[in-house]
Amino acid sequence: MQSHLVCTSLLTFSLLTVNQAESQTTAAPLTLITAERQALLPTVTIDGERMVALSDLATPFGLAFGSEQQTSRLTIIKGETVLVLTANDGIVSVGGRLVSLPTPPVERDGAWFVPIDFIGQALALIPNQRAELRRRSDLVVVGNVLVPQVVARYSRDGSQSRLRIVITPTSDYDLELADNRLILTLEADALDLVVPEFAPDGKLTELRLDENQPRLTLDLGEDFSRYTTSDNPALGGSTELIIDLHTAELANSANSSPSSDPESPAEASVTETDLPSLSILSAPPSIRAIAIDPGHGGEDTGTRGPGGTLEKDITLSVARLLQGAIERQLGLRVILTRTSDTTIALDERAAFANNNRADLFISLHVNASVRETATGAEVFHLSLNEYNEASPGSFGLSSQPIPVVGGGSRSLDIVPWDLAQLRFADQSARWAEILSDELSRRIPMSQRGLQQAPFRVLVGTNMPAALIEMGYISNPVQETQLNSNTFQSNVVQGLIRSIVRYREEVERGVQPPIRKLNLPAENSQTRSVVR
Repeated sequence: MQSHLVCTSLLTFSLLTVNQAESQTTAAPLTLITAERQALLPTVTIDGERMVALSDLATPFGLAFGSEQQTSRLTIIKGETVLVLTANDGIVSVGGRLVSLPTPPVERDGAWFVPIDFIGQALALIPNQRAELRRRSDLVVVGNVLVPQVVARYSRDGSQSRLRIVITPTSDYDLELADNRLILTLEADALDLVVPEFAPDGKLTELRLDENQPRLTLDLGEDFSRYTTSDNPALGGSTELIIDLHTAELANSANSSPSSDPESPAEASVTETDLPSLSILSAPPSIRAIAIDPGHGGEDTGTRGPGGTLEKDITLSVARLLQGAIERQLGLRVILTRTSDTTIALDERAAFANNNRADLFISLHVNASVRETATGAEVFHLSLNEYNEASPGSFGLSSQPIPVVGGGSRSLDIVPWDLAQLRFADQSARWAEILSDELSRRIPMSQRGLQQAPFRVLVGTNMPAALIEMGYISNPVQETQLNSNTFQSNVVQGLIRSIVRYREEVERGVQPPIRKLNLPAENSQTRSVVR
């Protein structure tokens, strides 16, 4: 009997070992970029998730592991910051702040693995340390290094060829022609570049990224004769460099035959205006700037909780946390419609986001109801169908206040439609869907988690836009939650993950489903909820 138990135990251990081996495979490495070096960072796939060993992160990030480790729990120390991980638990404590990871850490035979998002979501929260994960190019940027994102597109139109390069952020560069090659060198520590796929032609045969230098090399073909360049500022603090490649035939076409006009010059120069038009190739879309709108402010306190908490204070607190997280983890530009306790008109908030060329708009609010039991977050995108009420007379505004628990009110105004948001209706709907999905993983949602409403603050935004009610401040339990660091951190992490998901869809060219719109009639009025 004892022998049978031993054999059974050995068999069970063998099966577990085989199953673990089958569920863990080697994945493509990340490229680690620091001020001192560039190196490959190994990754593995565990149960379908791409992960990295914590031991491989220790040296580049200066991590130390606590000496007193508990079973299934690991303590990491970086300066004065302590991180606490628990195996198979997606919540990580970073200096007392709780961070939700997309995949829980895994412990295997004493080795700890974390999802690669741990770099941008947890390590990035450590003070005075830059830790940035760039999924598109599999780069990990650490410390004070300049690694601009470079997006290249090559197009042809008849006898012309054009290479369009967008550099973000703007960086100085040098372009040199040598040995039938064009060499573009940027003043940077490294380049974040995915070489585009293209069919070689007579003017350009290959595009190569130098692995050791911030340099892009263009190998030119036999048909190449000369090139012209221009650069222009682009959205999001970028530079757009355009390189046009010309053939010898095109350059000599002006004097290929005698002129029929005896008074015309024997030779004519070829200028850009002499060339046939080249099809416009816009820079690939991306998300570079986020507008965050902390609702209310100043004399407009918004709603008030039973304990005296003001909506305007909660929205500004979360907005500041979100700004810091976006800048640290994603490296994007952030625009706050207000940075202090000031009153900003609703229309000015949208205009401010438009003038600063934001790519996404997030309006932060908290909800209220006459029912103290109302609870849960809600996400709204603009409804262009819900109201379409023709009304005679002027477009004067009329306000109808609605009382809520704890004091304060929400008003309804009659406003004419500004159709700036019209062409972003589908994108806004998709943006709101992602927000609702990610927030639902981290904070309580109401039964109506995703809705449409004609919120006035969204009407004039010239970008995908959504409004978030983070919870019901009229509910005493939720009022306490809304004031807690843990709850606010969970909201921020949900929004960060939403931005990452939406940006990835945009960069992959994923198109949102087309939704049918019934546009307001001309000269009609539309009821819009003031928010």
